[in-house]
Amino acid sequence: MPAPVETTAAMTEPAPQHTPAVGSEAARQGVSPNVVMGVFGGLLTTLLGALIGLMMWQFSSLGGRIDAQGARIDSLSTELRAELRAEIGGLRTELRNELRAEIGGLRAEMQAGFREINAILLDHTDRLARLEAAAGLPRSADAPQ
Repeated sequence: MPAPVETTAAMTEPAPQHTPAVGSEAARQGVSPNVVMGVFGGLLTTLLGALIGLMMWQFSSLGGRIDAQGARIDSLSTELRAELRAEIGGLRTELRNELRAEIGGLRAEMQAGFREINAILLDHTDRLARLEAAAGLPRSADAPQ
């Protein structure tokens, strides 16, 4: 069986309506939404323009600093090339001098070695000739006299 409907809620009086003050209603009605949107849009546009202007100024400043660094790098590379050429030239001269000294030393050692070998060979040839003469062997036709 369905429950009976209560009628007490329907019999109560509605709550009193809040009536705004006349001044605030007039102020609220005096500012149209189009004006608010226009002011807000203008502020937003101004802020956006200022932000873009600051970004462009920063990019321009950054570009100037990059150009200055590029010029500095070019200057340093020119100096480095000159230093490297001078250093390589000095090393080349030093290396040539050392090689000439080494070659001269090797030549002197080789000549001394050849003289020593020639002296030993002559000594052995003389000994061999004396031994052959002492043994009464005939002298060969190509032997030095």
